[in-house]
Amino acid sequence: MPTIVLRSLLGRLGVAVVGLIGLYPVAVIWLADGYGHGLQALSAAFAVTVAAWLLWWRPLMRLDQESIRVRNAFRSHRVAWDAVTDVQSRWGLVLVLADADAGAGDDADAGSGGAGTTRRVAVAACQRSGVLAALARRDREPGVGEEYVTPSPDETAPPRLYRTHMNCDDAGYLLDLYRAARAEHMALTDRLRRRARRMGRVPAQEPAPPADGRPWSGRWDAAPVAAAALAVAGVVATTLLL
Repeated sequence: MPTIVLRSLLGRLGVAVVGLIGLYPVAVIWLADGYGHGLQALSAAFAVTVAAWLLWWRPLMRLDQESIRVRNAFRSHRVAWDAVTDVQSRWGLVLVLADADAGAGDDADAGSGGAGTTRRVAVAACQRSGVLAALARRDREPGVGEEYVTPSPDETAPPRLYRTHMNCDDAGYLLDLYRAARAEHMALTDRLRRRARRMGRVPAQEPAPPADGRPWSGRWDAAPVAAAALAVAGVVATTLLL
């Protein structure tokens, strides 16, 4: 199965624009009012750039044969395909997950623990389109190419890698297509493997199970937490000390 990486192109360009625009007032204030006010302006510009980086640059969703990997502003998630029961895209892309055993803990972004609960993982990399964009594409089919979800006929060939950006509607449609294509691909692979065993041939290599053995998991990422803490500390320090 191909590997698909979804990120916001406009978001990454926006981070670069925010960082470059922030340099101008910092330079003007530093030259006009001295280093004290310049450091205050620099800390404020750095905090705004960090916020843009967290909201626009970091979010990512990666689809491969083994799992769905979601990276939001502060947390990362790994979701097994079998754990996804529904995909919602009304206000933003959300993965609805099946209830887990006690080992899953509180890894999901939303939802409460306990048996019989529904957990959800929000995907910040695929947001809702604006009003004008939604009206422009209302009468056309979702923009997902067939090549994104067509498995390679050669099992020994390395998986193809696609990097693209989609809104939540197209990404939800892509998830449904990928899940259906993956089910057919896994069924075909299983039949070929059983046939190889019957004929005494070496079976195809099976995909490795998740390292932690859980249907989904989540963790806090150290880099964004440290960057946010540094930005807040810089603003507080320059405000109080200068």
